[in-house]
Formats: sequence, structure tokens, C-alpha cells
Amino acid sequence: MNIANVDERFMMLSGVKPDEMCRWRGLVEDALAYIEAHSTVDTPDEAQTGALEFLAAAYAYRLFEICNADNLTSFTAGDVKITSSAREGGAEKLWRSLCSEYSGLIDTKGFIFGRIVI
Repeated sequence: MNIANVDERFMMLSGVKPDEMCRWRGLVEDALAYIEAHSTVDTPDEAQTGALEFLAAAYAYRLFEICNADNLTSFTAGDVKITSSAREGGAEKLWRSLCSEYSGLIDTKGFIFGRIVI
């Protein structure tokens, strides 16, 4: 996967400008590593690579939205507790949709950061 492609898609989704990307580079790299670690395809073809890059960008966008959540009201480190409103953001909806659509490309083993998938 090409991180430049993931960056481009992330900027499109999040509205982050190219000159602001240095602030979010670690987040994009973490998302890319997450998707690579959960990929079920050893040598993806061109179409699969594009889908995996889009998944990485969507995951980065999801993390970005969590980081920028104005509605976050609390956070506890011991036994990890995050409290916020029940409103689901667009990044979460996109991430869930893409996980479903590309379930043959990634295996989250029933766990996606932030929730358990049944």
C-alpha cells in the first residue's frame, strides 16, 4: 500500500489541508499499520490495494473524528472508559459500511476499536 494514496483519501474525507498533514501523519501511519495487520490478502491486486488504502483512510478518518470530538465529556485510563453522547459520526458510519463491504479483505476477529461486532 502507498501511504501517499492513503494521505490523499484521508484529506478528502477529513478536510485536512496538505500543510496540516504533519500533525496527523502518525494517525495515518497507525491506521495503515492496523489495516496491514488485519489484511487477509497476502499479495493484493491493484483493486484490492485501492480498497485497502481506502479502508486505511477511513480508519484514520474515524480516529481523526474521535480526536476532534467536541462532544467528548470524559476519559478514564484505568479499565478504559470513554463517555460521550450517543450520536454516531459520519466517520463511524463510513468505517462500519466499509468493514462490511470489504469483509473479505480484512479480518478484525470480531473486534473493531470502540465496539464489539457480533
